[in-house]
Amino acid sequence: MAFTLRWGILSTGWIATKFSLDLLVNPSTRQVSDVAHRIVAVGSRSKDSAQKFVDSVWNEAGVKEGKKQVKLYGSYDELLADKDVDCIYIGTPHSHHYANAHAALSAGKNVLCEKSLVVNAAQAKALIDLARSKDLFFMEAVWTRYQPFAYKLEEVLKSGKIGEVRGVQAELCVDFGPTAKKNPDHRLINPVLAGGALLDLGPYPWTQLALVLLGEHKASTEPLPVPKVVSSMTKTTSGVDASVVAAIEFAQADGRIVHGTLTTAQDRQTAHSRCSLIQGSLGYIEVAFPTYRPRSLTYYRWANEGDLGDPTVKPVESETFEFEPRPGGIWGFAWEADEVARCIRDGRKESDRMPLRETLLMMQVFDEIRKQGNFTYPPELETLELK
Repeated sequence: MAFTLRWGILSTGWIATKFSLDLLVNPSTRQVSDVAHRIVAVGSRSKDSAQKFVDSVWNEAGVKEGKKQVKLYGSYDELLADKDVDCIYIGTPHSHHYANAHAALSAGKNVLCEKSLVVNAAQAKALIDLARSKDLFFMEAVWTRYQPFAYKLEEVLKSGKIGEVRGVQAELCVDFGPTAKKNPDHRLINPVLAGGALLDLGPYPWTQLALVLLGEHKASTEPLPVPKVVSSMTKTTSGVDASVVAAIEFAQADGRIVHGTLTTAQDRQTAHSRCSLIQGSLGYIEVAFPTYRPRSLTYYRWANEGDLGDPTVKPVESETFEFEPRPGGIWGFAWEADEVARCIRDGRKESDRMPLRETLLMMQVFDEIRKQGNFTYPPELETLELK
């Protein structure tokens, strides 16, 4: 019999809606039979808001089962006190993640919190320490790591098709200019809501780099070394980062240093043909946009390094792998939810594919990028103090 994870949804915005829709899709549509999901409670700023959320999600999903059983709460504290909730999903703005996750963990709840986990590395470490002290499951919700794309990329790399990896370029740029014009206070450009390209979009090109250059992904209390970073940043009129380009040195197991280039911006658009380029000694891999849910990847292999450098010589081998955007009707969040269910079922406190030390490392790198760009958020967002 499948293990059913009982979810409490904290927040009722866009991302929480999409995540919840995926929870309502039968896992068999994605060939999953060992775990299942049930939304047992929703918390919002009012009970009426929670009701509207449930009505909207169940209506869009086209299902009726389970709706009447969902408990509606007009405060987060009431949700966190519900003994029937196994895990809390947090989908609030970045500015609220630290306080929300701290409250959930303090209440003894397992937590899946949207990326970016928090605003800075100090907050990330504080939450990680809290989760470990209470022996709770805790994970940053980076859905890309659990998509079929990520597994196929690892398979191609391990096959040696492109030889030794020499460099990776990863990008996610989305032009939010029209959004900003319509709503100058939108969270994407609002420093009070921890807006900016780096925290909102940056985790995805970072993930493309991490999947290739961080080596074996494994849960461990041993911290990862922080790489050298050289970066440049431009800002919006509201003061948040508009564009970031960062060169990051990733140390490899064989002692080599491989450059990963991270580009993220909210003032232009990444080309649909490619969001990531992985360069090897015998070829390369191109990943098709969008960076957070790639549509395809293609590898090209040449017979030797000399032929690779000759534009007149065609590759001896190439193959494209395409990934269905919405298999079984899911948005793509269901795979990470399945991982959370398996971890909690098996008593694991973090996921090997999204270990907490890699979440901390990303925040340490992002801190350095913001430091070099002379960019800080309001003190109330950067602090460890809770109101």
